[in-house]
Amino acid sequence: MNHMELGPSTILGVGLILVGILLYALKLREPYISRDYDFFFSSVGLLCGGILFFQGWRLDPILLLSQILLSGTTIFFIAESVYLRKNINSFKYKKKKIYIYKNFKLKKKWNELNYTKHIFYKKGTLN
Repeated sequence: MNHMELGPSTILGVGLILVGILLYALKLREPYISRDYDFFFSSVGLLCGGILFFQGWRLDPILLLSQILLSGTTIFFIAESVYLRKNINSFKYKKKKIYIYKNFKLKKKWNELNYTKHIFYKKGTLN
């Protein structure tokens, strides 16, 4: 029996399918960001999205609410994880290094510090 309707479960299923496809495409587009376990989560997203798409009309309202909340949380954490991976990789491969010492931006790292302070004075007068 194949019965479909356009409702919140169908929209949620399509959203999960799209996120699963985007995780698969991430490996091809930006391989340094993708991890090996993304394939597993992508497959789970495709499977859950397909079930919600084709069988979502059978859900009770409280089960649909739990699916919406769980899927929304999952999509948020996937997006946050990919964003943080991208920031970490861009931070690792930065070519120009900027060193900061007491709110001064330095072009290179200080190798030694001179702690000697020279005080000049004229003979006979002290200020």
